[in-house]
Order: sequence, then structure tokens, then C-alpha cells
Amino acid sequence: MPLKLCFVASICMLVACQGPPASVVQPVPLEDDVRTALQRMKNEFRRDVYEVTEGVYQAVGFGIANSIMIEGDRCVFIVDVMGSMETAAEVNAEFAKITGKPIEALIYTHNHADHVMGGLAFVPGGEVDVYAHDTTNDYINRVANVLRPILRTRSSRMFGSHLRGPGPDSMENVGLGPFVETLDPDMTLGLIRPNKTFSDELRTEICGVKVELVHAPGETNDQLFVWLPGRGVLLPGDNIYKAFPNLYSIRGTSYRDVRAWVESLDEMRALRPKHLVPSHTRAISGSDEIYETLTAYRDAIQFVHDQTVQGINRGLSPDELVEVVKLPPHLAEHPYLQEYYGKVEWSVRGIFNGYLGWFDGDAAMLEPVSPDVRAAAMASLAGGADGLMRAAREALREGEHAWAAELATYLARLGNTEGKEVKADALRALGRQQVNSNARNYYLTQALELEGKVEIRDETRPENALSFVSTVPIGRFVAAMPANLDYDKSADKQITVGFRFPDVHEDYGIEIRRGVAEFKQSLPESPDLMITADSDVWRELVLGLRSPVKAFAAGDVKYTGSALDLFGFLRLFRRP
Repeated sequence: MPLKLCFVASICMLVACQGPPASVVQPVPLEDDVRTALQRMKNEFRRDVYEVTEGVYQAVGFGIANSIMIEGDRCVFIVDVMGSMETAAEVNAEFAKITGKPIEALIYTHNHADHVMGGLAFVPGGEVDVYAHDTTNDYINRVANVLRPILRTRSSRMFGSHLRGPGPDSMENVGLGPFVETLDPDMTLGLIRPNKTFSDELRTEICGVKVELVHAPGETNDQLFVWLPGRGVLLPGDNIYKAFPNLYSIRGTSYRDVRAWVESLDEMRALRPKHLVPSHTRAISGSDEIYETLTAYRDAIQFVHDQTVQGINRGLSPDELVEVVKLPPHLAEHPYLQEYYGKVEWSVRGIFNGYLGWFDGDAAMLEPVSPDVRAAAMASLAGGADGLMRAAREALREGEHAWAAELATYLARLGNTEGKEVKADALRALGRQQVNSNARNYYLTQALELEGKVEIRDETRPENALSFVSTVPIGRFVAAMPANLDYDKSADKQITVGFRFPDVHEDYGIEIRRGVAEFKQSLPESPDLMITADSDVWRELVLGLRSPVKAFAAGDVKYTGSALDLFGFLRLFRRP
């Protein structure tokens, strides 16, 4: 037996022959208790528009995020504008029942799509002041980034977009709201770009209301909070909501600086607000209650950070850390720290990775054997695939669902169809035990995928996204091309291509060198191929809204060089 396989076998024997480790077997919540908890959380975002205090109205339950209207003497302004034109139109109609005053301005607390993509439904012409942090525009542009396919897949699982409908495993909610509209292919986007930005703090007056905007990194780096000093109203964005925070999101995120998050909460706490109006879940009033809530929230984040760091410095791995870092009872029992959205365990893993990266410090993990080798070794130790199947089914019968899912994963890697079935059963059982909506939705969705009942694909209609895409700088599209280069087709190619977009007076380039494409910020000298088109034409080509052949024939896309070179170049890239 090869050395690596021997090593795996010796490790696996300790596990496979002695049953699952103790940490695998956890107390199982009763399904009735889970449903009760989910229904209780669901009530937090029942659809409603209500007056928090004079002139401050919060719309809850129309989508995952809230929208907030602030009324002044002669006009109103809106903080966060929902995630689609459709949900924003519903909210705007409700706001219009309260007052007919015109909308003077929009404020974005941060870049997430559920807060910024409905602006045109509030202000159809788009001619309005839009306040945001000065990095928000750039973060919005990253929606069109190279990781969009996998992030959309994981978001669809996490937010349960394929679980909507009748049945015992239907999506109850998404933890902070009823559903995520940006994953609905029938929803359209209506972004109005920020045009009033700031770095640290901005004090201004909108509709006669004194407004302070303060940069407050937390769930995002561009997060801000809105302080209305004359009314004692604090709008914290996503830095606090009625659930344990997503210090790490299982859909996939870059590191969220939890220390900065704590500092931002301290800034808000020092204001002693009378009303706290978050962008998810409902508002609370009363300065003492708000101060206590903000204190508990920041204490929980700091506790998880500090205890994780202490464990890191003791040499604990992520798997060991999650066993020892637990909130103390007074925080674990707090109503604003229930794990409906984020989880302490995920946060611990995120903090470890944020400080030290993927390597857990154990040299055995520097170059671990491949998943296929590990699967074969596990089957060998169990006496073959049949023995491994018996162990997986036994774990499932005994309620050791996480262990059953792991064993079934090995079987599935060996091409065993029954392994997929066992894994689906195990994941479904795990999902039904979860009060955390993200975990529940992810488990249940992946179970359906394994059974072939759900196929996650990007169903966004290109025409629905065009209003947003048209606001993204054309350079982003060209810059994204290298990540989609097909190595097999380009391994022996060397070609330089120039792009000219006369309508925006911008030029770019792509140089392909044997499987690598380099983006160039300016037109390369003597390109082998030169492409000229208006930026909107190129966007429509990328989205598939315009036929390349017809665009070339109509003269909307011009090129120097041969047609064979042009189509050969385009075929080197996988469709984004």
C-alpha cells in the first residue's frame, strides 16, 4: 500500500472501527420545537409598515431587508431601497399612503443587493441625491465579479430559493426576512448609483432633518450608520439585527473584521439612541433597552473573537476551537443573539481563517491525500463499499446524521448511487433539526440536489439585469474576461487584442499567452485584433441579448484583422 494510503488508513481506522467521535453525536432538537422557533422568528418580519416615532416609518417583511422612510417638512428621504423593482414598488406604494411628499434623497447603508437594487421604483427618473460611503460604488461593481456563478449557487442553497412552495421542508424564512428577491428570476433590478459619498463622516441636512452619516465597518467594509440627532433615531444598517450576526456567511464571503464591528457598535452605543431602526428585523425603542441590546451584541462578538484568538494561541485547530468556544449563558440566552442567521461555530472558523488562513497547523494537513484516495481507504477499512454502506445506514438509524452524511460522502465519491441516497436522508434529517435558517435551507436544498429533484442554475433573465449591468463600468467586463479563459483551447495561443469603446472614450486590451490572459488598462501597441463597439453593445453581447453575427453584420461591432481571428478569439473564453 502506498505511504499516503497507509497514513490515511491508520487515521481512518481510529474512526471507522470505533464509531463516530463523541463530538459527532449531539442532542437532537425535537422537530416540533424547531418549527415553533421558526414560526416565532417568522413573526419578527411579518409584512408591515409602521411608525417607529414621529416621521420615521419602517417597512418590514416585503423582502429580506427593510426600507425606512424619514419625513421632513416638505419632502422625505429613504434609507435602503429593497432588492428589486417589484418589492420596492410595493413599499413605495405603502409609503405613498402615509404622505404624498416627494422623495428628496436615498441613503444606502451598504452595498448588498437587497439594500440598493430597487432605487428606480422610488425615483423612476433616477435624478436624486444618493448618499453612501465612498467605497460602495466599487463594492456594487463586484456583483459582476468572477465568482458570481459559485456565489449564486451557494446563495440559492443558503437562502432556500428552491424550497419555496408547499411541503414539510418548504422554506420557512431566510433568517432575517421572508425571502431574497435578488434570487428570483422574475425580479428586475433598478439601481441608482451613489453620487453623494464620503469617507469617515458626513453631516448634512435633508428635508430639514439633521442627518449624520458615519462610516461603521461591520458586516461589510463600506457599512455606515445613520444618526438623526434631533429625533434620537439610529439606523444601524446590518451591524445589528435580531439574530446572532453573520460574522461569516456560508454562501462565501471575504473576511469580516469582527474587531472593527465591535468598535462600530461602541460608536453607536455612545449615542444613547431612543429608537433603533435596523435594516433587518423590527425596531426597538427605549434608550435603556437599546443600550443593553447593543452592549450584549458587541460583547458576544468580542467574546467569540477573544476566545477564538486565545484558542489559536494555544495551538487549537478550527475543529477543536468550535468545541470549546461557546457563548456564556447570559449571552446565549439573549433574544438578539439566537442563532437564527449566524452561528458561533461558523464565526469561530471564519476568525481562524481570517487570522491564519486555510492551514490548521498540523503538518499532516499540509498536503492531505485527495478526497478520492480517502474515500477508497475508508471503504477498504470497512471491508469494501458494502461494509461502508452498512456503517452509513447504521449511523442514520442511530440518529448520528452528521456521521452518516460523512460516510455517505465517501460512498458517493466512489460512484455509489445508494451513497447519494443515504447522504440526502442524513442532510434532510440535519436540516429538520435546525433553527438556523441558513443551515436548514442549505441542508434541505443539497438533499434535493442529490436526489435529482433540484438543479441549481442561474435563471436570471438577462433583460431583467440589464438596468443594473448598464451602470457597471465597461472596463469591468473586459477585466473579468481572463478568469473565463479556457486553458485547453488557449494553451498554444499567443494573441493581443485591443478594445475601443468610443461612446465612453475608453480603451483596454487583453493579451493571451499560452493559457493566461492579461488585462491591460490601455490599448496595447500593434494588437493582432482590434474590436470597436459602443459599451452598451458589448454589454448586450456578453448578456446574450444580441447576436454577435448580426451585430458584426450591422456594423455595430467593427474589427481589424480577419473574421476567423475574431471568432477564434471569442471561442477561447467560457461564457460567463
